[in-house]
Amino acid sequence: MKIRKISIKNFRGVKELDWSLPTADIFCLIGKGDSSKSTILEAIRYTFYPQWNLTFSDSDFYQCRIENEITIEVTIGSLIEEFCALNKYGHHLRGWDAAALTLMDEPDDHLESVLTVRLTVEKDLEPKWIVVCDRNPEGAPFKQTDRNKVGVGLIGAYSERELSWANGTALAKLTEAQSLTELLANASRTARTSLDADRPATLKNFDAAAIKSQAIAKLLGVPVLDAYKAHLDLASINLKVGGLALHDGEIPLRQLGLGSRRMLQCGIQRAGLEEGHITLFDELEFGLEPHRITRLIKHIREDKRGQYFLTTHSPMVLRELTVKDLYIVHSKGGVVQIISAAQKGLEEHEVQGKIRSSTEAFLAKKVIVCEGATEVGFLRGFDDYQIENEKDPFSFHGVALLDAKGASKVKALAKAFKSLCYDVSVLADGDAEKQFSTADAAELVALGIPTYVWSDKLSLEERAFQDLPWDDVLASVKLAQDELFYPVYDQVRSQLLENLDKDIGTWTESPKLRTAIGVAAKNSGWFKDTTRGDLWFKAICLAFQDAAFGKKNLALELSKLWEWAERV
Repeated sequence: MKIRKISIKNFRGVKELDWSLPTADIFCLIGKGDSSKSTILEAIRYTFYPQWNLTFSDSDFYQCRIENEITIEVTIGSLIEEFCALNKYGHHLRGWDAAALTLMDEPDDHLESVLTVRLTVEKDLEPKWIVVCDRNPEGAPFKQTDRNKVGVGLIGAYSERELSWANGTALAKLTEAQSLTELLANASRTARTSLDADRPATLKNFDAAAIKSQAIAKLLGVPVLDAYKAHLDLASINLKVGGLALHDGEIPLRQLGLGSRRMLQCGIQRAGLEEGHITLFDELEFGLEPHRITRLIKHIREDKRGQYFLTTHSPMVLRELTVKDLYIVHSKGGVVQIISAAQKGLEEHEVQGKIRSSTEAFLAKKVIVCEGATEVGFLRGFDDYQIENEKDPFSFHGVALLDAKGASKVKALAKAFKSLCYDVSVLADGDAEKQFSTADAAELVALGIPTYVWSDKLSLEERAFQDLPWDDVLASVKLAQDELFYPVYDQVRSQLLENLDKDIGTWTESPKLRTAIGVAAKNSGWFKDTTRGDLWFKAICLAFQDAAFGKKNLALELSKLWEWAERV
């Protein structure tokens, strides 16, 4: 069985969610922290909880408002024949249009037959499971045994139970029919008999106490049928099914490392359910090295009977998946929205490539699309400077820096991330009108994407060397020469076309020299990567304490960009 639609109301951090799923087997939920990704997995698990004793508390209600009941509806397709029978849930069948992602209340020949399972919890904290449709709003009870047949399993950080034969585990389903209860009862009786056989040695002191108790009993008129002795109470030592666990020799497999346990559980879940399964994998990367992440995802891809819901904060996991597997989760005021990264219109925007090269951007709340690596490095240095001045960093505000790798790609990437409901801004040069024009910038602004472009159609280097105090200009040139090993004198001299002292410290400020330095820095790539851009900002950061510089275009644009990042 497979999930077709999920609706959640008033459950933990989710005030409202309505998600119609495309036909697929892998759904990897990504997005910033606290966007309710794990809550969605828990909602699915609770809807098909294989036991009767599911416990809720007031904190499970959205903002602890117990007056608003929890309602979780999950619509499942690929139904087993038993569920479609009229004496089961046949009267509650509905229709699913996979092309339109629409749920119809009436089943039809051209629609997939599906069932909608509703879990409700009111302020009495008692969960109620029913199968519903508009034709039969009262619904029919969805019993524990049937919830178990859906085959939902959660692989989380604490899931040792899945390596035992406890009720509802995949391992229990993998086991051929056998009376485990009788087997364990016999084991309890065997333990009792074994202890009795060695009584003189092992229970001598205990039996002595029992004899004294017998004497007291007789003295008080308590009947003694035979003789008091110490013995195991079968009711107290009764082994439960969950006590039978998977071992490697004498060592229980719950003692395996976290990653090994989770991989084994995933494999058992797949092997144990002939009718298919729905596996929930929270934070897939926990406890796994990169090579085992690769192997696990390959295992998941090869499983055509299962449906997997994953969450992750790992760039490594994203690189192993495709854009079709990714679903971005956004939450605003408890209203949760899930958007496919493969939605129509994004095919030409290099989203797949950015998943592999700039995965951090997909895990953030806000994205600054930077024209190139210089801008990324420069902003990293700016971020460090702001932290030193007691500002909260980009990371606090959920901001990621994305290298567009060229002005021609800026607009498309910014629009793509905006369509995926990220907060987006752009930082670009103004010197490549054919690749990123004034009209392109205006188009992005009209779409709600703040765009910061250096004035006078200059690049970052040219703008900086026009605006920086002269001491910081010279510090930049010395950085390029002494630490980055560029032939600075020759490169600047070729732009200036005038005599120039080879001793940088003697250079005298002039508009023409500032321009020559800016062009040389741009054309020769003094700071054209992230590391060098960062070093450059650190070399000139004291300029931001200069009041006159604070009124120049470079400082003003960075200030506006920072204000955007700080907005909630």
